[in-house]
Amino acid sequence: MNRIALVGAGALSLAAFVGCQQMGMDHKDHATTMNADAAGQKVAVATIKPAQAAATQPSWGTPAGTVTFTQDGDKVKIHADLTGLKPGKHGIHIHEKGDMAAPDLMSTGGHYNPDKHVHGGPTTSPVHAGDFGNITADDSGKATLDLTVDDISVGGAKNDVVGKALIIHAKEDDLSSQPSGNAGARIGGGVIEMQK
Repeated sequence: MNRIALVGAGALSLAAFVGCQQMGMDHKDHATTMNADAAGQKVAVATIKPAQAAATQPSWGTPAGTVTFTQDGDKVKIHADLTGLKPGKHGIHIHEKGDMAAPDLMSTGGHYNPDKHVHGGPTTSPVHAGDFGNITADDSGKATLDLTVDDISVGGAKNDVVGKALIIHAKEDDLSSQPSGNAGARIGGGVIEMQK
């Protein structure tokens, strides 16, 4: 009888210890989230889907994936992770409207250009706030892009991108032709939506 009581007491002690440890972990996770919010790190994501017109244009591929925007002080870190692209370079830009209704995505308007600059690439200045240059797909159609810019914001006062469209183009952006780099059809896109 004493052994059963001893085993039962031990089990209760272990459960209490594990519970306290779990509470500590939850508190730590909550504190980390609060610190990120206090630091002004807002996050927005565009979920990329093929343009509806892509069904009649098989050469366009079927772009899919996400583009994440993270506010980091006065800069925004952009990370794109895409699949379904034709191998090679594709223009990638923010467009002025989050209206994805048109099958060819022309309802998203022109490049996001609140400061009225000329078109260019991410290494030239000044350019459209939405000019990210090109994303390069490998032979399997996968593509990633990491870029840090300082002319947009995520939910901020300076050139806020939330509610705009992120568009992938059929061709390479030549980074100089006006007004949009001669990047061809809009083959995929998604609305940039606030996450936290």
